[in-house]
Amino acid sequence: MPQLNAGNKIYQSERAEADAYPHRQRDLESAIVNLQLGPLAPRVREILDQHRAELPPVEGQTEEDRIWRLAMHRMDLRQYSISEDVVKASVDPEDDASPEDSQQYIRLDLKEPEPDVKEMAEQSTAEFQATNARLGLLMWGHKAFWHEDDANHDPAKWRQRLQEARTTDVESGTGGGHDLGRSGPGVVAAVCIRDHWEEMSGDERDWCLRVVCSEVEREADHWDFDARLQRNRMSADRPCAWVVPLLTGKPLNGVQASKVRRVFVLALTHAIDKVRQFAALGIGKHLWTADRNLTLHCVKAIATEATLVQKAVDAEKRRPYKKRRQRNEIEFEASALVRRRFSEANGIADDAYLTMDPTTWFEAEANGRILAILGQAPTEAIAIASFERLAHTLVRWWDADDDRRLDRRQGRPERNHETESALTDLLEDFLLRIPTEDAIRTVKPIIDAIDRHPREVRWILIGLIGVEDRQPNTPQFWSLWEQFAAGVQRATWFAQIDDEYSSGSEMISAIFLVTWWKEKVRHWRSLEGHAWHVHTLFEGLPASSIVLDNYLRFLYHIGEQSLPEAFIRVAQHLQEGDPKQMLKKSNTVFLLEVLLQRQVYGKPLELKRQSDLREAVLFLLDLLVENDSSAAFRMRDDFVTPVSIA
Repeated sequence: MPQLNAGNKIYQSERAEADAYPHRQRDLESAIVNLQLGPLAPRVREILDQHRAELPPVEGQTEEDRIWRLAMHRMDLRQYSISEDVVKASVDPEDDASPEDSQQYIRLDLKEPEPDVKEMAEQSTAEFQATNARLGLLMWGHKAFWHEDDANHDPAKWRQRLQEARTTDVESGTGGGHDLGRSGPGVVAAVCIRDHWEEMSGDERDWCLRVVCSEVEREADHWDFDARLQRNRMSADRPCAWVVPLLTGKPLNGVQASKVRRVFVLALTHAIDKVRQFAALGIGKHLWTADRNLTLHCVKAIATEATLVQKAVDAEKRRPYKKRRQRNEIEFEASALVRRRFSEANGIADDAYLTMDPTTWFEAEANGRILAILGQAPTEAIAIASFERLAHTLVRWWDADDDRRLDRRQGRPERNHETESALTDLLEDFLLRIPTEDAIRTVKPIIDAIDRHPREVRWILIGLIGVEDRQPNTPQFWSLWEQFAAGVQRATWFAQIDDEYSSGSEMISAIFLVTWWKEKVRHWRSLEGHAWHVHTLFEGLPASSIVLDNYLRFLYHIGEQSLPEAFIRVAQHLQEGDPKQMLKKSNTVFLLEVLLQRQVYGKPLELKRQSDLREAVLFLLDLLVENDSSAAFRMRDDFVTPVSIA
């Protein structure tokens, strides 16, 4: 990741260099043992004996006392015996020394500690091994579920992991306290249902189904506020909630099917927000092809619950503060009502989602889960219409926020930035997966808002760049980019873009694809065959220091393949305006120096061979020299010096 602070990079490099020293691998116990190999041995042993004498009698010692005795036992060289085995040092193949010259090491074996300390150590070792087994199971399941490290993941081990998960000691955990590995069996069960259902026996399927359902049920009614907000990605109820919709399409017996239907509704209305989100993602992923009507029924159920909560909260606001019901109580009642109505005929209204107001707090949160479902069906008319409505909603929020800042007496509610961010992510992903004409129509409200909200629209475009980088749909990305570019060119704030307190500079940065690229990135594959879009925009915009600076940033980070021809455009841009004013930013000068250095010293003949390119480079070097650039002075001196060809 790029360092945002240059000082931090220096400190981290210094720490990495210091950590490489051999002594950094040793601890205090090793240092005390080594002291006993020299003249300080008597003093060290005297101190150790003194500490032992200060301990209470064995029968009155605590576990901390026994841990301290074990540490002193390891530090005391008198507690070691010389091993009868002789260990030879390995010989480096590149070393000139013969095997006869290799050194021999004497191995020291630690004697057994006192019985009570030994018992404590053995018990701790057993607990540590059990914890490691559970954590190993959890980490395997976690990596398999999230497709992390797929290159090194061995899918053939799934049955071995399943058997480990089914053993009593692994499944039950250690008992009291928080067990980090408790979620291991649940995650493994979710992975096996998703990836190996057809390969499992009936008994294995039944076990996985029971574990998945029990994980979802465990905290389905835990309406504690803090618990509901937890973001524990390692918890098993998340992946289990994700695979429950997949189970609805599997051939199950009557008991299993009944249990899955009940847990399916629990996951949809779960007390923990993250479990609800994973359930929605699973519905969108698995249920559209299996049961479209049930999928849409889930959308209506989520909307119904959110509307009930929002109406109840609004009603409570009209009551005296001390008499208001808590949010958790309201949401519990709404959840219970939806659970009862879910399977009833006409229990959920068909127009529940259409009548839901997606701009209010709770209904906006619910809309995030709804759009996570609809977003998995980009060809559905209801999905496209819903995301088009989301674009209008975002702009309404931005307008309302501006109005609230202008007149705080109006009492408009604060923006829910977390929900807005989640909805924005869904919109960005959806825009690159639907037909181009639908995407352009969906994003139009955002484009029209560039003039009023350049800062907010900028984040939409940066998000699209990120989605394109992860899941490329390059022609569509550039079609959308052209819409943003046209909006920038029409913006009224552009005339004052170089003013000190002007708005729009962030949008200019985004339109030139300036974002948090990694430090050594010099090219973006989505530019191949499309870089001309950026160059054409640069040439069409009026001369500006902001525009020039961001175009140079583009060239510096990902536009290297556009060099050296881009120097001609940069020179023309400077000639069209006031060069001194356009180079007023020190960062602009630095970027231009670095870009020129890469070419002047790397490809001098190519720069000199083409007359217009040679003149552009000389113009830029002369301009930098006039701005007191010592680097440009040296480059110009080298550039004008004839190259001798032997």
